[in-house]
Amino acid sequence: MAGIDLEELDKRYEGYYTPIVKVFIDDKDIEEDKKAGIKIKDVSINVTSELKAGIAEYSIVSVTDKAGAFDTKGLKKYICMGTCITVYMGHACKMTEVFRGFITGVNFLYSTEDEGEYAIRVTALDVKGIMMANRSTKRLKANYYSDAVKEILEQPTYKSIKDNNGITDITIYDTPDKQGHSPNERDVDNRIETVSESDYEFVVKAAKRFNFEFFVIGGNVVFRRAKSGAQEMGEIVPHSSVLSFDAGYDITDVVGNVIVRTLDIGKADKVEVKKKNSNKFSIGSKARPIINSQTYVYIDSSIESRNEAESRAEYILEDTSYRLGSLKMTLKGIPEFMPGRFLSLKGFGEAVSNKFYITDVTHEYDGFEYTTTIYGKASTL
Repeated sequence: MAGIDLEELDKRYEGYYTPIVKVFIDDKDIEEDKKAGIKIKDVSINVTSELKAGIAEYSIVSVTDKAGAFDTKGLKKYICMGTCITVYMGHACKMTEVFRGFITGVNFLYSTEDEGEYAIRVTALDVKGIMMANRSTKRLKANYYSDAVKEILEQPTYKSIKDNNGITDITIYDTPDKQGHSPNERDVDNRIETVSESDYEFVVKAAKRFNFEFFVIGGNVVFRRAKSGAQEMGEIVPHSSVLSFDAGYDITDVVGNVIVRTLDIGKADKVEVKKKNSNKFSIGSKARPIINSQTYVYIDSSIESRNEAESRAEYILEDTSYRLGSLKMTLKGIPEFMPGRFLSLKGFGEAVSNKFYITDVTHEYDGFEYTTTIYGKASTL
């Protein structure tokens, strides 16, 4: 997609005066079912590049029959758990997909404080939510972790989800344990196992092992090196579309050095990898001596080689470094924002004007106003 340009988006969405939200089930807009006569309100969508599931929540109103009871029979196809949904948001008849997932929860609500309104609150998770429930102990065919992730996502459960458009694409990059190896180089006894863990837990474990990230955007499942190939979304400058922001820095838990130790079993040799944090931590020079004096020592016997130790050290250093800067910015509803990309702030003053990695995007619509809140983090000033 093209870079974020607030002036252009202001024109595209005609001043953001007419927000729209559409929930599709089986490619059908549920509000166009005249017989059901339902309406959508209080929509909240959170998409993330963090190691957690994306979530969508919305309320269906006008849900009672003539007797005043919940019309569960008439609404069955719209509240059936396991159903694939797609949510679009935008303004002035121009929409963009912001979420794709499956209904995982339904609550029937009534409150005298809300004009005695009956409502059904629907909760949906992206494909990670399905992966959290699929648990097993088994030996995989794969000898390498990226192949293991691919093998898991090729199981019948996920093939079925893909056939139903719950997954639109799967992108898996080779992990360091596979890079440089031929397919038959390892003996079959080195095949990877899952041990009483969900598919989700296994993939997250693999991601942390090699400094990878695992997330779902619009049905596209991605397993890649953390913050790699992330084209910058663009620049945000002071503009009327910006409703509020909070950018801050905190050196708590930021370390100057990371040391990873293990034993190379094949060579019967001790392995030690050191990584130094060379980022800028503050406007002045007071913070660096404090941070440089702090070292994170990580010892893990499951690490099998120096290359793996290098990856683990990079993951730990990156994870701690990105605790330095944080951003929370709320704008008028802009569905083009997505996590897993970098975004620069310009013209806000020193330190505030920085490059942030977007971890979460939350879209909210209360029936009248649509806003987008982006959450980001930075490793340096």
